[in-house]
Amino acid sequence: MSHSIQTGLVGYGKSARIFHAPLIEAAEGISFRSAVQRHSDSVLDQYPEVRVYRDLKSLLKEDLTELVIITTPNYLHYQQAFEALSAGKHVVVEKPFTPEYKQAEKLIALAERQKGTLTVYHNRRWDGDFLTLKKILKDKSVGQPVEFESTFNRFRNVLRKDAWKEKDLPGSGILYDLGSHLIDQVLQLFGTPHSLYADIRTQRGGVADDFFEIDLHYDNFKAKLKAGMLVADETPRFILRGTKGSYVKYGMDPQEDALASGGDPLQAGWGEEEKTQWGTLRSMQEEEIKTEKIKTLPGSYLSFYNNLADAILNNKPHAVKAEEAAQVIKLIELAKESSRQKKVLAT
Repeated sequence: MSHSIQTGLVGYGKSARIFHAPLIEAAEGISFRSAVQRHSDSVLDQYPEVRVYRDLKSLLKEDLTELVIITTPNYLHYQQAFEALSAGKHVVVEKPFTPEYKQAEKLIALAERQKGTLTVYHNRRWDGDFLTLKKILKDKSVGQPVEFESTFNRFRNVLRKDAWKEKDLPGSGILYDLGSHLIDQVLQLFGTPHSLYADIRTQRGGVADDFFEIDLHYDNFKAKLKAGMLVADETPRFILRGTKGSYVKYGMDPQEDALASGGDPLQAGWGEEEKTQWGTLRSMQEEEIKTEKIKTLPGSYLSFYNNLADAILNNKPHAVKAEEAAQVIKLIELAKESSRQKKVLAT
């Protein structure tokens, strides 16, 4: 790639520092040019050549920044993406796409009119355990699936006063935060369910939800998605059961911790998981259940940005289509309504 896409980060919190800036630096065909920080220049500590702006409007006036990545709080996603697209920029929005499905639709329509790129950072599609799960389904290692469970738990029994995710704001709460990952993954694996039932709660006395359980109903199959902030015990990340056996996987993809500790996404062995974390496949073979460890495929968050560069520069298909991310928001809204009504709703 001869041209390098000049990129600006809007916001420089944890998401930008860990999940975006290191990958932009490592990706082929993308360069980290500018950042919006309202009250600090901390981005310069690690990236001294970056141009710092105090607000989005100032960055958008700069013609050389071609790609804008929105990493601000969820309630700002729609307006900032709208402004960036209107200014003729390509746009990546950190998940969740928008707090409302109708907002996502408007952004998709605007991107089409502007003939610009619009995508959403659903990086968990490149978790190693998820890639392994896709392969197990493709290989029919457990036969025809009959039950699937995806869980993303944490333990923090105190609320953080300065955490916008725990305030009464559009897009706050664990359903938007972690649920968007789980919903996107299940849609990639099994498509859209015909109905769902959700139980969404606040277990720590806050104003934003911190627990959810969603049952997604398919023909002859059910998927359960679950997350909570008061889970101190170890729970499986994935459980897949089928007509020939089951696959159970514990532990989380190692890439987040590696990025947080300053790891290089281009280093040898990136995204590889320790053997002790490999999942277990139990399958019926010759009238006996055989148990074996399944090596976890290497994860690669860098693939998102490599694909994005290829899509912008060479008109290749986007790995994460905005319409797919919008469908996640649609199901989040439906889950909230299901929980409110305490009933199964058709999708």
